[in-house]
Amino acid sequence: MNRPAHDIPRDHPATGPTRSVTDDERAAYERDGAALLKGIVPDEWVSYMSAAIDRLTQHPDPSSQNYAEAGQPRFFGQSFPWLLDEAFKAWALSGPMPVIARQVLTGADSLNFFYDQVFVKEPGTPKPTLWHQDYPYFPLDGEQILRIWVPFDIVTDRSGALHYLKGSHRWGVVYEAPGSGRISDWQPDFDAEYLEHDWLIGESEPGDALLHHPKTVHGARANSSRTPRRALAVVYTGNDVTWAPHPADMFHNKGQTGHVSPPALGKGDPLDCALFPRV
Repeated sequence: MNRPAHDIPRDHPATGPTRSVTDDERAAYERDGAALLKGIVPDEWVSYMSAAIDRLTQHPDPSSQNYAEAGQPRFFGQSFPWLLDEAFKAWALSGPMPVIARQVLTGADSLNFFYDQVFVKEPGTPKPTLWHQDYPYFPLDGEQILRIWVPFDIVTDRSGALHYLKGSHRWGVVYEAPGSGRISDWQPDFDAEYLEHDWLIGESEPGDALLHHPKTVHGARANSSRTPRRALAVVYTGNDVTWAPHPADMFHNKGQTGHVSPPALGKGDPLDCALFPRV
């Protein structure tokens, strides 16, 4: 899956985040299951990773996805881009993201990088991101799981900002993953109930980062704007997280992340392996 060596940039920025995560931001994440960190990603990394995302979208790997219908503006997705381009590897393992993760998951004695995903909603993409939790896709057991979603364009509600249902990570329920065929049987109709809940609308801009817990319900509307919505998400885990494969996990979904073979781990094993390196 690796690109030819001449396509792989090697001069990545050496800077960490522009500032530390504050106590108030950590408290918001713990309370709401999501938090917006303003101005925490250095400009050098924004430029560097913007170029990397553009490389992927302009020359997509066969494992990439288009979630939009035929003939519609593209909703591009690529999982595990760190296996395709060393810019993403630098971002995940030695850039500002692991520093931020350590400052959020303060109770973890060690951290592993789990995986990354690129999402690009082109202007006019009518495809929404369905309400869901990340947790049912993960072959993991544990609570120290953090997703960091970083925009590379100005993101408004019109262009597809994520909506996070505050506190839903503490409801004690994991809903069936979209696409399972059973979601309508027991996930609430969050569109119909939208005004009954308190939401964080992740309007953001380059330099910002959004945190969310994998059990936080979230989704996004179509991109009805004239600008793209490019974003890169990374997931880190703490040492309370163990391997817990199941038939509906991401590695069984060939249309999304199943192009990567799972590691040879047994149920209950720690995640330390080449695919999920320590950071």
